[in-house]
Amino acid sequence: MNSLILIKDLQNRLPWDKFINNMEREGFFTLAYLKTNYQSIQSGYVMLVGDPIQASVIRDTSHLHIRPYILFRPKVESQLRVILKNSQKYNIPITFAGGKTGLSGGYSNYGIIIDMVDFQSYKEPMRFDFENNTVRVNQNVLVSDLIKYTLLRSEGKLIFPVQPASSYKLPVRVGGLIASNASGITSGKLGSVENWVETIRIMKPDGALAEVDRKDPLFLKIIGGNGYFSVILSATFKLYRPETNLKQAILYGYSIALAFNGLQSVLDSKIFPLVSEFVISAQHLPGKFNELGEENVEDKHIKWAVLIKGSADLVDKFVDSMKSEAHCEWNILSEEEFQDYLQERSIFALLIQSEDRSSNFIAFPGFEDILSEPKNLPEVIEMINDIFTKNGFHKVIFGYGHINFRKGQGLLLHMRLPVPIDFFYKENQEKVRIICETVYSVILNLNSKFKIKHKAEHSPGPFKIWLEPIFRRYLRERVSEGDVFMNPHLMIFDELFKRKFKSSISDLSNVDNDDFLSIEDKKYLFVSAMTLYLSGE
Repeated sequence: MNSLILIKDLQNRLPWDKFINNMEREGFFTLAYLKTNYQSIQSGYVMLVGDPIQASVIRDTSHLHIRPYILFRPKVESQLRVILKNSQKYNIPITFAGGKTGLSGGYSNYGIIIDMVDFQSYKEPMRFDFENNTVRVNQNVLVSDLIKYTLLRSEGKLIFPVQPASSYKLPVRVGGLIASNASGITSGKLGSVENWVETIRIMKPDGALAEVDRKDPLFLKIIGGNGYFSVILSATFKLYRPETNLKQAILYGYSIALAFNGLQSVLDSKIFPLVSEFVISAQHLPGKFNELGEENVEDKHIKWAVLIKGSADLVDKFVDSMKSEAHCEWNILSEEEFQDYLQERSIFALLIQSEDRSSNFIAFPGFEDILSEPKNLPEVIEMINDIFTKNGFHKVIFGYGHINFRKGQGLLLHMRLPVPIDFFYKENQEKVRIICETVYSVILNLNSKFKIKHKAEHSPGPFKIWLEPIFRRYLRERVSEGDVFMNPHLMIFDELFKRKFKSSISDLSNVDNDDFLSIEDKKYLFVSAMTLYLSGE
């Protein structure tokens, strides 16, 4: 399939001249080339149109990118409202970019991307209310700043409860945190965003403002909603008061299988420390973790390590449960030592290790959240590596993740496909297709053999549209009612569907379902859609 033809065809159907003319009458101005004056690019009234977008930074870590026709960067609500109302008026698909740390291509769009990095509803980025233990925060605030200032302003008595490990190294922002219902290193005890948000200030597709709380039907559509239903402007979070005199420890050992047995006993015993993270490697752990163990000599490296922090009672119970099953060693850590290991762990979001050390690989995040009971993970990892090697990739020898994820749902393992860099070259379309087929095969087998869903932690982006006919039908209905922004992922998928089955748009409600689609049809649609994002511009 020629991705450029399909994407360009969809892009060229949109009434860009009418939209741009109308926006210019509303006070916006077109920037058709990049000026050296940085302030001109920063203006909230700028429309960056066409080719200059390729030179601007509108990429994330997913590798799933489509170049938009117009890029906006509004600063205030009045500018955003005009953009939303006119995009809806002309049926132009619209998506929102926050910290650009997504792993699923969620804001990829051939239409309009709104970069929210400069947008703020309130002049005060964070407002703490220590009488009620809450903080009101703008959507563009860095989560790392929120974590830091909560500790400082509360004099160490309170913490911000949602702490993605990636936020220590990447510009994770509050809007994306909510839109993906994120969690992180405290998820075992504290859960995810939905457990801590009290109210969310939003702007709906028609430009109307609203503040929604748990009683509002929109609340749980906004949280984890990918920005489909409304754009997030700000939110109020509850803060968490941890126990005093917390204890920190690290456990480590030489057998991955025994480690998972130990973690299963921790899960079964419902032990939830404030922080509980793990790293594993079939060969040896990287960085500081490789220095653990008295027997750390050639061919006898530590294969796993677990970091825990919590009340003394919970830490002791965790250690006792692990010792009975995992034959592990353990050390009590100071807070400084613990933070050093935690910082090292956060780097692993950017790292991949495979059997082959002679080539450079990109860690491709197509299915990276594997939520499972720990006891099943050796079999799960073996199955994934069998698919990798069958399709010509190397085995993954390294993983990391969260223990007792989201209050005991299981252990969340991050694994990514080690893709040689040359697979992403434009001339290697056949290799791009192999990447997509491999990701699809892993997702399919995780679900069919182990009942494991993809993207348990990170935003599913277009994956939910590519894989779920029921969700596609629901989204079409909501778009037609004006409750949801025109969605580029759905429009691309529908165009693929119509071309494949020679269907009209009115036929989709009848034929786009599990009864009509064969296994091969589903694979074709997924692989074709994903290929567009990997190779299209």
